[in-house]
Amino acid sequence: MKSNKNMFQEFLNQIMEEKSFGPEDLAKLTHVPLKHILALKEAKFEELPANVFVKGYLLKIAKVLNVDFEELWNLYLEDYNKLAMPKPDILPSNRFEQSKKVTHHLLKILRYIPILAVIITVIGFIFLQSKNLFGEPKLKVTTPAFETIETTDNPFVVEGEGQPHSYITINNKEIYLSDDGKFSEPIQLKEGLNEVIIEATNRAGKTKTITRKIYYQNPTPSPSVSPIVKTPLSSPLTHTITPSPIFSPASTPFNSASPIFSPLD
Repeated sequence: MKSNKNMFQEFLNQIMEEKSFGPEDLAKLTHVPLKHILALKEAKFEELPANVFVKGYLLKIAKVLNVDFEELWNLYLEDYNKLAMPKPDILPSNRFEQSKKVTHHLLKILRYIPILAVIITVIGFIFLQSKNLFGEPKLKVTTPAFETIETTDNPFVVEGEGQPHSYITINNKEIYLSDDGKFSEPIQLKEGLNEVIIEATNRAGKTKTITRKIYYQNPTPSPSVSPIVKTPLSSPLTHTITPSPIFSPASTPFNSASPIFSPLD
């Protein structure tokens, strides 16, 4: 960077000499770092921070030196644009070495991915098994689906699903599960309200109970007996006597003293 005097540098140094301000005095009054005051005096713009900060510095310096800020700022920008060169984008000399290091680290991470996958799988399996062992056993009743129902079926089939290798009972009677964990068990119902208790117990002794209430009504009621009608004792009995056609009262005189047949000799 060129350090020959320019308009901004000449103007700033001239004003500081006229006001008898040294760099230390100006730094103390403006609270601008001394190194930045020296960089402005020598036009070493590459040692200054971003222009947004330089503008604030020049505003404080202009107030202390009692000069026009806009004039000072414009002189700075004019010289800055002439002298300041854009910094070349220089890649580090070891960029290829860094790339190799990144690739090496990635390969190292990829090498451990299968091991991490196995560890995660084992942890997940242990978690599920512990949940099945120490948690509440699985139990679901599909028929009857509702808590209270009415039916005319007897026997009634209770259906549902449980956890394999668990102990399931219906009204204290053990039932057996299929390979997929489902069960279907007929039960005998009595007339009226029946309470059906389905209970599952796992190996850890944890239980789950589901209760269903089934109201059974017999569709074929018992035959009714007709009531016996009794005749009142006070009713008079009437009897009709019909005379025999053998005898005719009009043609045969009846003698109560003589017999009807004559005795045999």
